[in-house]
Amino acid sequence: MSTSVNWANPYENRKGTWLRGNLHTHSSPASGCARVPLERTLELYEGEGYDFLSISDHMTLTRVSHDKMVIIPGIEWNAPGGRRHVGIYSCSGDLIEPHASTTSQDDLLEALSRDDALTILNHPDWELRPHYRREELEALSGYDGIEIFNGVIQRFQGDAISTGKWDYLLTKGKRVLGFSSDDFHEERDLAQGWMMVRAESRTPEAIFAALKSGNFYNSTGVELTDIHREGDIITVESVDGQEIRIIGNYALLERVCDHSVSVDIRQWGAPYVRFEVYGRGAQMAWTQPFFMDI
Repeated sequence: MSTSVNWANPYENRKGTWLRGNLHTHSSPASGCARVPLERTLELYEGEGYDFLSISDHMTLTRVSHDKMVIIPGIEWNAPGGRRHVGIYSCSGDLIEPHASTTSQDDLLEALSRDDALTILNHPDWELRPHYRREELEALSGYDGIEIFNGVIQRFQGDAISTGKWDYLLTKGKRVLGFSSDDFHEERDLAQGWMMVRAESRTPEAIFAALKSGNFYNSTGVELTDIHREGDIITVESVDGQEIRIIGNYALLERVCDHSVSVDIRQWGAPYVRFEVYGRGAQMAWTQPFFMDI
C-alpha cells in the first residue's frame, strides 16, 4: 500500500481546514458512459462549492486545470471484461498515465503500491453479481481503500453503501480506508457523496497527503466539526448529527442519540472501532477506523 496511515489515530494531525472533494468523476466524451462535457462538469462542482476534484475518466488521463478548485489527476482503470474497476490517483499525471495500458489488476496494484499513488477499489456492490465479493477483496493486496459509498449505484442494480464489506475486511485485519464518491456521469449524480479532507493547505500535495494518511471523513450530508483521539478516548462532533453508531468487529457496539460523543474505545475489546453519524432523512457521515493493536 502507498498510504501512510496512523491506524491508531488517522486524525492525529489536527492542522489545517476541512476541504470538500470528489475523486470519482467522469466527463464526456473521454468516458463513453458520461453525458456531461468537461467544462460543464467543472462548472457544476465549482457551483456546489467543492474545493478539490479529480476527473477520473475510463482508461485515459484527462488533463485539467482550474483557477478555483484543486485538481488531482486520476484514471478509472478497468480490468479486461469490464467488471473490476480501480480508481488510481496521484499528484503527477505522468506517474499514473502509463498504467492505463496495464492489463492485470494484480500487476497494477503491485506497481502503484511502490509509487506515490492512491488506489481505490470502486463500487464493490454494483450489480447482482457484485463487482467484488468480500473474499475477493480479502484476497487482493496492494490497494489503499474501497468505496464505501458510490452515489451512482443508487440508480443502478446493487448497493450504494458497502460498509458491510469494509467491516469484513477490517475484522480480518486488513488496513483499508473508506472512500465516498458521486461516480459522476450525469448532472443528477452531482453531490451525492463526498469526502471532507483535513489538509494543511489548499494545494494538491497537501490534499493528497491527507487522503493518503486517512485524515478525512465521508458524507452524504452530515457535517462533522471534529474527530480526535486522546489516549483511549475518541470524540466525534457534528453540526447536524442526530444519532451516532459505534461499529467494531463487524457489529454495532453502541448507539448514541446526540450530535456528539466521547467514548473509551477499549471498553468493548474490539480490534477496531469506527463511527457512523446519522442526520436528517438518509444523510450520513463515516469516519475512518481506529485500530487497537498499534
